[in-house]
Amino acid sequence: MDAPAVEVWEVYARHDREASAHHVGTVRAAGPKDARVFAVMMYDERRWQEMFVVPRAAVVTVIAPE
Repeated sequence: MDAPAVEVWEVYARHDREASAHHVGTVRAAGPKDARVFAVMMYDERRWQEMFVVPRAAVVTVIAPE
């Protein structure tokens, strides 16, 4: 059986309800469960109010550098 493909996940977080979520880094994982675990392990230096991961492939570029 082949192992699931590893992909890059973008990690976003906010530290309070009034703050905007911002990009805090990336993790590499084979699925959302692993991405969640890796994000907490790598970026839990603050008491985040909210943290979420998004597969990089799902991010839609609106404006890109030339």
